[in-house]
Amino acid sequence: MSIAVNTSVFFEDVRIFIKDLKVIPPIEYEIKHNFPFIKLHFVISGKTHYEPKSGNGIPITIEGGQYNFFYLPEVEGRLQITSTQITSIDIECDYAYFKRLFKSDFYKIAGVFGESIKENIAFKMWNKSPEFDFFLENKVSEIITCTKNKNINKLYLECLLKDTFRYLFAKMNTDGEKFACILSKVELNKVIQAEKILLENIKRAITVDELSALVGTNRHKLNRNFKKVHNEPVFSYFTRLRMEKAKFMLRQKNRTISEVSYEVGYKNPQHFTVAFKKHFGYVPSKLRN
Repeated sequence: MSIAVNTSVFFEDVRIFIKDLKVIPPIEYEIKHNFPFIKLHFVISGKTHYEPKSGNGIPITIEGGQYNFFYLPEVEGRLQITSTQITSIDIECDYAYFKRLFKSDFYKIAGVFGESIKENIAFKMWNKSPEFDFFLENKVSEIITCTKNKNINKLYLECLLKDTFRYLFAKMNTDGEKFACILSKVELNKVIQAEKILLENIKRAITVDELSALVGTNRHKLNRNFKKVHNEPVFSYFTRLRMEKAKFMLRQKNRTISEVSYEVGYKNPQHFTVAFKKHFGYVPSKLRN
């Protein structure tokens, strides 16, 4: 897995930092701020440890090949680096990002994480940071590749982030039951292949049967496994990708609605307008005002 050095990408409410640093250990420094902190932290190599000063905080240790997701209402403690090299990806998010991503279903989907935000209580998804699984390893590689391009495809990058968080929330413990995505490596690879094909073919109509044949499975299995990973069947996922790309293009205000509808696979602008309104609750022309 190759990695960019000290890269940062900023969205409206998401910040991505990719670091590859050589250091002389041990390094220890104090960090402190009084605003909420939500982070998904992947450590490719090396080791980091955060030790809070207060008993209300939570210690977080992440070693090479591990990750964790956490919410801290405030930060005051020491960050320790005990390895000669630290290679990591930090995805920092605002609460508004998750509200935008999951809308009214946020607290239902987010489970304990959502409750922690509501009650302003520190949260760590796993007591012991787990190792990357096959799905997350692929997502991390794709995020790195995407950020290395000079002309970053922010729409594609946002889709990668959304899918990553949906997958993580599907693995969380809610009411004592773990909703883990239990798929074989072969099955999961077919879902990932299908996802890539959809992303590359937003402009044209592709059926679930055609997609199933391309990845070597059948319609029923692909829809079932796709739903386990993304919490929605193939067609819903594809429609969401198209609508999000359309919304992004419409906000640029340099293309007509007819041009945008064609770019996301709709030959008839009226059909596109109906689909857009069904998805977002308002017509495309509203973004022109």
